[in-house]
Amino acid sequence: MAIIKPNNNTISAITALPNGIVSSAALASGVGGKVLQTVTASSNTNTDTNSTSFVATQITANITPSATSSKIFVSVCSDIDDIANGVQAFATIYRDSTNLAGGNSNFGNCMGADSRVIAPISMTTLDSPSSTSQLTYKAYIKSGSGSTTVKFNNQDVEGTIVLMEIAGW
Repeated sequence: MAIIKPNNNTISAITALPNGIVSSAALASGVGGKVLQTVTASSNTNTDTNSTSFVATQITANITPSATSSKIFVSVCSDIDDIANGVQAFATIYRDSTNLAGGNSNFGNCMGADSRVIAPISMTTLDSPSSTSQLTYKAYIKSGSGSTTVKFNNQDVEGTIVLMEIAGW
């Protein structure tokens, strides 16, 4: 790859960015998208349920946005276990009592047609809570069959949640 010399200067002679490049100072003065804070948490405690309604897991973290215009990027990584063939396990993310996937929907699931499936799961969403109060984000799980238990954060996995407050735009 060739080195480009702006304005025919040598690299050592460049003292300022060329016109049109946004500096970090300009970004901080009102352009959204800047990461304002990051919160992480983890747990290796598994959650078992045969409920067909979502049940809270131990993967949880709190964040207090600095402005109502902020967005919260949420990422959850763990595993999900359907325990038996033909059973479906579902996972989602809640903010306080609100399912961020909407209603009874989910961000991820697994089902083995002929055998048990233990699968990694990664769920992400960008939330717009319009709040400066403390918010709790948590992974939830449910079974597709009330007679069969499913698991989240199984097999000694260290499940994690990452929350990033992003300046609004």
